[in-house]
Amino acid sequence: MKSRKAIALLTSVILVLTLLAACSNSDNNNSSNSKNDSTETSNDSTKTNNSNSSNTTTNNTKSDDNSSTTTNATVKKEDKTIVFSTITNYYTAGLQVAADDYHKLHPETTVKIDIVTDNTTYQTSFQAKMAAGGDDAPDIVHANLLGDSPANNIQKGFLMKLDDFVKEPNPYNNGTSLWDGINADYWPYAYTADGNIFMVPFDIVGTGFFYNKDIFAKAGITDPPLTWEDLFADLQKLKDGGYIPVSMSQATGSDYEGWMVAAFADWSARQYIPDIVVQTGDARNTPQVEAINSKVKYDVNNPFFDVGAITDNERLMALWKSSKYDAQGPAEQKTWSTLKELSKFLQPGYATMKDADAYQLFIAGKAATYWNGSWQVGQILKDQQSLGDKKFQWGTFKFPDFKDTDPNFSGHPRGILVPGHQIAITNKKDAEAVARSKDFLQFLYSPEEAQKVFSATIDAGQFVQGPSLVKGVTLSDEVNSYLDGFKVAGNMSFAIGTITGGNPAAEPNATAEMKNLELSFYNDKISLQDYLKKRAALTKKTNEKYIKDNKLDLDPTTNP
Repeated sequence: MKSRKAIALLTSVILVLTLLAACSNSDNNNSSNSKNDSTETSNDSTKTNNSNSSNTTTNNTKSDDNSSTTTNATVKKEDKTIVFSTITNYYTAGLQVAADDYHKLHPETTVKIDIVTDNTTYQTSFQAKMAAGGDDAPDIVHANLLGDSPANNIQKGFLMKLDDFVKEPNPYNNGTSLWDGINADYWPYAYTADGNIFMVPFDIVGTGFFYNKDIFAKAGITDPPLTWEDLFADLQKLKDGGYIPVSMSQATGSDYEGWMVAAFADWSARQYIPDIVVQTGDARNTPQVEAINSKVKYDVNNPFFDVGAITDNERLMALWKSSKYDAQGPAEQKTWSTLKELSKFLQPGYATMKDADAYQLFIAGKAATYWNGSWQVGQILKDQQSLGDKKFQWGTFKFPDFKDTDPNFSGHPRGILVPGHQIAITNKKDAEAVARSKDFLQFLYSPEEAQKVFSATIDAGQFVQGPSLVKGVTLSDEVNSYLDGFKVAGNMSFAIGTITGGNPAAEPNATAEMKNLELSFYNDKISLQDYLKKRAALTKKTNEKYIKDNKLDLDPTTNP
């Protein structure tokens, strides 16, 4: 019998977004103040939530009907500030526009956009403040930047369950609930491992290659590559032309090769994903979890077969121990041979170069391609405006396929294609602050205001993670053309990579040890066979430590 706190339930969504959170920490200029071109100040009940007006009645006007009931007394609400905590350049300009608009509509409520410089500070600050009672904690947060899983944060009382709230009529969207106001394809990602709704997704995020079309043309390359074979041929032409073929950071804290490693692992092992999801009869199963996981059936022709799947680390460790997947077999050999070949085309010093410097190589026209994510589109658009005669045509392309069918890599490669901007509400004791936070979220998710947030963010050159999930929000044809390069076949599972790379607890020392081993292989200090053997040994070491530390008996039917 084990304590629930000793068991770490893992979903691929949580791992993906924890890794992606690192991308929001940028050296780019921050702009937290932006112009406010127009503000909706209509008193129409479909726009204004009278429960938050300066003078409100004890029984408020409702947006979903035309009736209202009042008492003889009106109550003036006290002035209050709620805090929306974000990361530098993480929609900061757009959120400030929304905060200003909301204050004009509800002058008794100030929404402070609190900008934190880096992810580590964000995580440690939130956890410490909530552990101390939460009085000084922010009211609205990014759920993927909190340093623990959403399920654990709800269990600890740090985050609110939003199951009922997201279904309530939204007075700022003609009564359409938050749930019905976003793309339903991404609802499953909002659930914790326990089946609770913990956040409302705002957009989707993806990874891929940016490329300089002008440099490609000079090298005689007319179209972006679709396969690894074509990519390597193109990179050689670019290298022969005197350009850095690929700019990509692999430094600690911004090792973006990790997304490629995860994509290959998912590509070669995704058929085992049904084995690692919580199943009927498991101790961790709930009706909510079963409603999601019962739909998970592997289909090579359906890259979305596991959307929202809730995985279990005990099942994951059991799969690893079964050796069903050969961690030194043909798939792993091809994966690492491919990545080693790619390393030959990377910028000098890639192992220690931070992402901001890797980006500068691309924007300065020194690197022909740049591996990163959809959040960089806004920054590139802004920087292009200041390049003058050095401005260049650019585009994006996806993680490549293999030219010939390989039985070890079924279907097509997936990548990151998940909600990026996840918004959650802190479970604070101040009921009025919680109520106003909920109201601001409803305001933020109205199509009109969400559109302004996207537009202001793009204008400021900040992180628009990707296409909006708020129905009614549109982006320009130009922006959409760039985002198309990130729309991969489906979202990959980061969890499955644990059977090949280990380190389920993401311990920094183990991460560094694995990276040093990889670099030794890239630099021809060890052979492919020796590398895979040592990698498998390190995987065994970290996985066995995780099993021991969490007292796992590898029987998912036992009481957690």
